[in-house]
Amino acid sequence: MSGSTVIPRVDSGKLALIVHINSVLSAYATMLDFSADDLSELDRATAWFKYSLDLQSAYKAAGEAAVALKNAIRDGSPTGKAAIPSLPILTPPPGEPFLDVFGYLANVITRIRIHKNYTEAIGKALYIIPVQSLPVDPSAMQPVLNVDFKGGHPRVLWAMHGMDALELEVDHGDGHFSLLTIDMTPNHIDTTPLPPAGTVVLWRYRAIYRLRDEQVGNWSQVLEVSVKGI
Repeated sequence: MSGSTVIPRVDSGKLALIVHINSVLSAYATMLDFSADDLSELDRATAWFKYSLDLQSAYKAAGEAAVALKNAIRDGSPTGKAAIPSLPILTPPPGEPFLDVFGYLANVITRIRIHKNYTEAIGKALYIIPVQSLPVDPSAMQPVLNVDFKGGHPRVLWAMHGMDALELEVDHGDGHFSLLTIDMTPNHIDTTPLPPAGTVVLWRYRAIYRLRDEQVGNWSQVLEVSVKGI
């Protein structure tokens, strides 16, 4: 479908595009012959996709908290305490789930482009003009890692850049890297128990992209993080 060429590959980009079109299309609805029912259907598709991503993110965070609890029960906790996570409760949009949201959106984009009143200005306003870019060479890809902290635990920050996943390794101070996670969505909180209170340990991270279940490109530079026990 011609509309599919502007739809990003990664979920964050997909969400940004459909939210934008959903918010802007009403301004051109009469000119492009989109009815109130058409706009309502687009709003429903947007709501269901956003809900699905929110649900995935909430369960990912709950899963990481469950791992932290398991680790604390197994190995102990520097604070002598551990939080019991609760499953997220998110209210879905009304009605049945909207399936094939971006097959539907591709048809909407095509319908807009072939309309007799379509102009380049409308395309730019809706972000539906394809951007010509050079193809990505997977063999040249190299992740760039950054960090912030959540509850004292490092959160490793990275971007997808069109890849399928990130393979992340860690050295928690013993001088050896081991697999921490293979993540399909940025970013990752390292829920490994923190060092004893008042001590600081250097944790090191490195990563490589994955495409079609295989490593591609180059390993990132090693990210060194000073982690302090709480």
